Amino acid sequence: MVNYKRLGLSTLTGAILGVVCILGAVQRIPGNFNDNLAYLMGIWTMRVILGIVIGLAGGVVIFKGEQWQPWVNAVIRGILFGLIFSVAILLIDPFKDYSTFAAGIAYGPVTDLITTFFIFLIQKKNHN
Repeated sequence: MVNYKRLGLSTLTGAILGVVCILGAVQRIPGNFNDNLAYLMGIWTMRVILGIVIGLAGGVVIFKGEQWQPWVNAVIRGILFGLIFSVAILLIDPFKDYSTFAAGIAYGPVTDLITTFFIFLIQKKNHN
């Protein structure tokens, strides 16, 4: 079952981090913003899709039974999905911008941790 609050939070987080990624990438690649608009929008779109996938993957459990299990799973899920999306970006990147590649690997766990944290707060509030 899809947790629409989680999906919305992770998609929004991906969109915000996508803007941060664009701001960093536009300073590292040759040309100006307008010259690279399609490339930059592609990066942003991949970050949004990363957020969507992370939102849908909330039920994916890699480690069970630990006290910190939700947080460990969020980090590992985020790294895995971030790596997958970063490889996809790098394969089509005409600039071979390895900073964007590394940022994607970092944005995955950041997106999942932020989303998991806010869902945890929402659930805690609803139980009280």
